[in-house]
Amino acid sequence: MTTSYKKEAVDELKKQKKIERERELAELMEKNAEEAKAHAENMARIAKKMAKIEAGYDANGSPTEEEPKKKAVAKKKAPVKKKAPAKKKAPVKKKAKKKKS
Repeated sequence: MTTSYKKEAVDELKKQKKIERERELAELMEKNAEEAKAHAENMARIAKKMAKIEAGYDANGSPTEEEPKKKAVAKKKAPVKKKAPAKKKAPVKKKAKKKKS
């Protein structure tokens, strides 16, 4: 059997938890909005840089007149001969113990 003061205490706890959940949800939504805004700003900044690079400017804004350098071609190395795998030794057989009678 429950008394009225216990029911009131439980009801009060439920109200407090509901208020806490609503506050946490609001904080989470605010945090997500800030992160989305920061991400959008970064994407806009990157898009500007990419547009400059495609137009023939480097990341600092100065025009690039140099032709791209060719990549050095690595020479193939002679194939390394693999050593034959070491032979495995036959397992040593244990001597059977003599039973005492």
